[in-house]
Amino acid sequence: MAITLKEAHLRRLCAINNFPAPDGINGKMIFFGLRGCLPLTEASQQFDQQHQVEITPVNYLNPGCTIGQWLPAEGKIALFPGSTVPHLSGVRQGVGRGGQGVNQLMTGYYKDYRKGIHKAGTPTAHQAFRQIEGRPIQRSTDDADFDNDDRVEVRNPFDNLHAAWSMGGNQSSFSSLGCQVVVGYPQCERRENRPDSGPWKIFKSNAYSLAQESFPYILLNGGDARTVALNEGTLLPAKLRFGSQSALVGQVQTKLQAQGFYEGIQDGSFGERTLRSVLDFQTAKFGPDADDGIVGPITATELGITWPTV
Repeated sequence: MAITLKEAHLRRLCAINNFPAPDGINGKMIFFGLRGCLPLTEASQQFDQQHQVEITPVNYLNPGCTIGQWLPAEGKIALFPGSTVPHLSGVRQGVGRGGQGVNQLMTGYYKDYRKGIHKAGTPTAHQAFRQIEGRPIQRSTDDADFDNDDRVEVRNPFDNLHAAWSMGGNQSSFSSLGCQVVVGYPQCERRENRPDSGPWKIFKSNAYSLAQESFPYILLNGGDARTVALNEGTLLPAKLRFGSQSALVGQVQTKLQAQGFYEGIQDGSFGERTLRSVLDFQTAKFGPDADDGIVGPITATELGITWPTV
């Protein structure tokens, strides 16, 4: 299914998910990922107010996601093919190791992907964007994909945003055990220091040409983008997930604490402790297959909260 993704849709997604306001970072560049969503043309790699994308299934074999760059001050976005999930070969190996060595980043808002070297000290070391904080990841121990009943850890496995070592979305290979990757190849020792190539070359150049050192990263699903694209002018239910910040998060924390699921202050910040509490609450109320760590109308009803629309 093809849709038109607009810069305005990203603003609405931030509002729906109670993410920090995009204009609150002084007009700096924001990275974003859409899992299960591919740009349709190479023209999408140029900044514009909107681009055509296709909602696609995630198969862990081909780069089937979008990694984007957003300039809120200019109201423009650029889209690049890539992957926000690990490759199938790595997932299968991880299952045999109890989930270790491979993971999938959960959707949310991550405030600090920083310029730096991916795999420093190795022949494939190259300029990339390093995640330096703990964040929620899933590990699969039973099959070659990631489901709500998979184990969730909050840690920093040193997954970064880097080149995918892949020619494109129709290729059955890309390099990721949990990193966010953009199609193309990096300049590195293994490639005899040949220049960056493919969409990665443009993506890296756009960001490295800026004085900005740290980039927020918003990760959502292609289905989230489809919902806002098909419902312009329609009120949609709010959602809370990792990285959300608002008084509504504080209300959820208060209700979780009242039911014995949350210990801590009501700070309005959806971090590790809140995520753990939501997962435990959802498991208790709905079962282990329904704990996605996202608070929407159904979870809110069980908490006794009148849920807002945006």
